[in-house]
Amino acid sequence: MKIFKKRRMSSLNRYIILNMLAAFILSGCMLFFSLVYGVTKAEKPIYDAFYARYPEYEALESLSDDEYIEYTKAWSTFQEDMSPGWEKKAMATLIAYLLIGGFGGTLLIMWAFVFKIRRRIVRELNSFDAALGTIPEISGGNPDAISEIHSGIREFDQICLRFNQISDRLKQSETERQKLEVQQRKMIADISHDLKTPITVIQGYSKAVRDNVADDETKEKYLDAICRKSEMVTELINTFHEYSKLNHPDYSLHPAEDDLCEFLREHLALRYHDLELAGFSIDVDIPDQPILYSFDRQQFIRVLENLMSNCFRYNEPGTVLFAQLFETEDKIVIRLGDNGTGIPEAMRDRIFEPFVVGSESRTNSRGSGLGLAICKRIVEAHQGTIELIRDPEGIHNTLYEISFPKLTTA
Repeated sequence: MKIFKKRRMSSLNRYIILNMLAAFILSGCMLFFSLVYGVTKAEKPIYDAFYARYPEYEALESLSDDEYIEYTKAWSTFQEDMSPGWEKKAMATLIAYLLIGGFGGTLLIMWAFVFKIRRRIVRELNSFDAALGTIPEISGGNPDAISEIHSGIREFDQICLRFNQISDRLKQSETERQKLEVQQRKMIADISHDLKTPITVIQGYSKAVRDNVADDETKEKYLDAICRKSEMVTELINTFHEYSKLNHPDYSLHPAEDDLCEFLREHLALRYHDLELAGFSIDVDIPDQPILYSFDRQQFIRVLENLMSNCFRYNEPGTVLFAQLFETEDKIVIRLGDNGTGIPEAMRDRIFEPFVVGSESRTNSRGSGLGLAICKRIVEAHQGTIELIRDPEGIHNTLYEISFPKLTTA
């Protein structure tokens, strides 16, 4: 069993150790050369004085054995004749060179390497400081102001990673904020447009009734139109209110585990009479065995109602609706569709966005454009997904698929 875990030396420690080792080697060389040079400088005056008195011994390498013996005797005599304290002077000269050249040079080398290490670390910190300085630009609407930072020092790698993660989240948050602002502006414009038309009609007809510019029969028509338009305004306001509630942070479901098969059969049975009156028919493919899932019945009824209302609103009588429920190994799938006119190709990718209606122009739109956006929000709150798919068999021109993860059982 391993007691100690082997750890790799960090890049910063390695960088410091290598630089300090190089500094110690250079300092040792500096001390050695200072010592040699100091000894040379300390002995030079002595040898100069000796050779001035005994010039015949200057060519030491050419002396014979007898002459070398005479040289040693002369050297001993010269040392005895020298003034007292010459050894101290020589030692003082040597120490002076060691202090100035050796230790002074060592301090200079150490300072140079400390400065080098400090500059390396400061360079890394400056990159962090420069990156942090760009963060306020994000609030100014520039999410790309922050760029990723990288470090050649392992100790800073984790900091770089965390900083890059935070900057990515800030960029994403700012992008989402800008997108939300665009959606809010569009929502306000669309709400104003959708409310303006019926309110204008109500104002015009009510003034006509007030000013008695129409006969009794026409007044009845005007009053009926006022009632219809006021109901439309009420419906629009309720839809806007429902959508705003779904997007509120405090929005929550009240789910309970139930059989989706029975729930879907019950709802379709309740709408069957309305389908017949509108001239529609429906094909149903729902298994007999129960499929359990935890869902909010009221909210899920809204999803089905919105999807079926779209089928009624944008298709002609004679259209066949389709409802299917099945499960795979990992998910539960509900499909609702029809063989009607279908959805324009240019709008398929945007169909779940708020205020997208069945026509590019909102003038002739027959809905608020929030129905599918509400469906998407409710389905996602149930941990599911909803998408507009293409029928593999090519029968249904419009086909919505709702998928939920299967419940895990112990």
